[in-house]
Amino acid sequence: MSFKELKLSDKLLNTIEKLGYTNPTEIQKKAIPLLLERKDLLATSQTGTGKTAAFVLPMLENLEENSIKKTGDDRYKIKALVLVPTRELALQVHAKVEAYGKAFSHKSVALYGGVKLGGQTTQIRSGANIAIATTGRLIDHMKNKTIDLCEVEMVVLDEADKMLEMGFIKDIRFILSKLPINTLQDDGILKKRHSVMFSATFPSAIKSLAKSFLKNPITIEVDRENLSTKQVKQVINYVNEEEKMPLLSTLISSHNWQQVLVFTNTKLQADKIVEHLKEKNIDAKAIHGDKSQGQRVEALQAFKDKSLRVLVATDVAARGIDIINLPHVINFELPTKNEDYIHRIGRTGRAKQNGQALSLICQKEVEQLHEIEKLINKTLETIETEGFTYEKHIQPSSKKIKQKESNENKKEAQKLKKAKELAEKMMGNTKISDVSNNKRKKTSRKSPSNKRHF
Repeated sequence: MSFKELKLSDKLLNTIEKLGYTNPTEIQKKAIPLLLERKDLLATSQTGTGKTAAFVLPMLENLEENSIKKTGDDRYKIKALVLVPTRELALQVHAKVEAYGKAFSHKSVALYGGVKLGGQTTQIRSGANIAIATTGRLIDHMKNKTIDLCEVEMVVLDEADKMLEMGFIKDIRFILSKLPINTLQDDGILKKRHSVMFSATFPSAIKSLAKSFLKNPITIEVDRENLSTKQVKQVINYVNEEEKMPLLSTLISSHNWQQVLVFTNTKLQADKIVEHLKEKNIDAKAIHGDKSQGQRVEALQAFKDKSLRVLVATDVAARGIDIINLPHVINFELPTKNEDYIHRIGRTGRAKQNGQALSLICQKEVEQLHEIEKLINKTLETIETEGFTYEKHIQPSSKKIKQKESNENKKEAQKLKKAKELAEKMMGNTKISDVSNNKRKKTSRKSPSNKRHF
C-alpha cells in the first residue's frame, strides 16, 4: 500500500514524497483512514512505528485553514491539542507538524517547561492553531489565560502510559475536563470533538481514562511482531559491573562509532559516563532533568547534525529523540522498567533503516535480561570483546535461590533432629521436647527433693 491509497490530499502527498516517504507503516495504514473520518481511536503502538505521522497527517487534513487574521481573545484559541509526557517529545512532534504541514497555513506551537511563558504566548497569539504541550506547562498557560481550549476539535494523548507513570493523571483529567465535547462552527454546524489515545501498554488506569475520555473508540493494535526492532540488531555483551566504563569507551573507539546514543538510569551516572568518555578523548554530552532546556536542546541538535559523537541520556529522552539514521544505541544498564527497553532501542532502526542496540549486562542484570527476552519473545545474540572476560549466566534465578535455601533448611532440620535423638538416648526415656515443654508450663508443684542433676 502507498500513501496515495490513504485518500490524502495532493498537497500533503507532495510534501510526503519530498520528505522521502513512499509506503505507510502498519500503524499509519490502520489509523489514518479512521482519523480522516474523525473516529475516536485507542491505539497500541510502540516507539519507532511511525505513530506521530499517523495522527499528524489526518490532523492537518481535517483542520480548516483560516486565512483571516485573528484578533482580540480569538488569538488565544487553538483547534487541536496534543499532550505529551516530555519536553523532547513536544519538540519532536512540533517539528513533524511543521515538516508535514509546509503546504498548509496551519501553525503549531510547542509548550513545555524550562523556558519563559512569554515567548510561547507570542507564538500562540501569532496564529497557532495546533498546540503540542506537556501537561504542567499547558496548565500554566490556562491559569494565565494565554491559551483558550473552548474550540478544540481534536485532542491526542501521546504516550499516555508514560504520562501516567510520571504521575500526570490528575493534570490530564483537569485538562480534559476543560475541553468542549462539541464545537459550533461558523457555518452553524455542530462538530463533535475528535479524541485519540496512543499507549504502549494498557494498565487499569489507562483503561479507566480511555473510558471517560473516548466515545465508542475503535481499538487498533500494532503487536510486538511488527515493531521496528525487526530493523534493529539486538546484541548483549556480558561484563563485570566495574568494567562497564572501560568496555563502553573501548567499543566506541575500537569500532570507530561516530554517532552513539547511550542510555543509563540516573543523572549522576550519566554525568560520570560523560566524564569518563571525555578522558578517553571521546566527545560526549548528557541530557537529563538537571540540565536546562537550552543545554538539552543544544546537545540534542549537535548530536543530530553529527558534531557530537556520543549523547548520554536518561529515560527522559527515550521517547523524544527522532533520528532517522542513528546507527547505535547502547544500554549502559537495563532500564528500571522492562517495557522501556523497547522504547530505548526504538531510537535506532527508524524509518526502515537498520541499526544496532547493544546492552552491557553485568551479573545482577542477568535475570532481568531473561524477563526482557520473554517480553520481546526473542533470545538476544551475545558478543564478546577482547580483553573483557566474564562468566556467562552465573547469576542464579530467584527460583533457584529459593530452592537452594529450602534444601539448606531441610539439611539443618535433619541435623537438629539427629542431635535431639542422640540427647534423648543419653537421658533415657525422657525426650528433649518433653523437658522443654515442662519448663514452659507454669505450675505450683514443687520440684522433688531428690531431683537428679546431670
